[in-house]
Amino acid sequence: MINIVTADPLVSPVIAQDLVDWARLDSDDPKIEPSLLMSTSLVISFLSLDLLQRTWTLTHEDWPIVGTASGSKLSPQTFASNVRVPLLYGNLLSITTAKINNELLTTDDYRLIAGKPWQIEFQTFSQQASYFKEFPAIEIVYEAGYATANDIPDPIKQAILMTAAYLIEHSGGCNVGSAVKDSGAAELLRPFAVNAGLVF
Repeated sequence: MINIVTADPLVSPVIAQDLVDWARLDSDDPKIEPSLLMSTSLVISFLSLDLLQRTWTLTHEDWPIVGTASGSKLSPQTFASNVRVPLLYGNLLSITTAKINNELLTTDDYRLIAGKPWQIEFQTFSQQASYFKEFPAIEIVYEAGYATANDIPDPIKQAILMTAAYLIEHSGGCNVGSAVKDSGAAELLRPFAVNAGLVF
């Protein structure tokens, strides 16, 4: 089982005044701030990348594998331990801590592989947690996002504006889950999204 959490609050890299000016809204509209936060969350989900810097904790209760662990006489097991773990939402800035079976690793124990998302490759591994369940097999705490709001590409900010304006215009009458697509913002985001038609 994989778990990914952050305790840091969601903050939009687009300010309310930008949305007011772009969409020609009344600055007193109470829907502006909630729509910006919802839009930012939807864009992050579409990209599978965080925007403004937050701390994420990724845990694997069991050691991840590649291949299939089920098999038969006709189709034998073909799995192996996977020493590379994707860092979800990982516009990676830094690794805070990395643990295997609750043992703290040093930077000599792993290497980082740039991509969308970044990956961490372990030099050593153990499947002990798969059997005893005392600790997660892997726990990684890391900082993800762009360093500052100014570093976020303009098309991503524009997509947040488009989605927020769409949510306000169709308040109560739209499918929020498809707002990024229905607003036209998806086309701006595709080049930045994880695995956006490319193999990393």
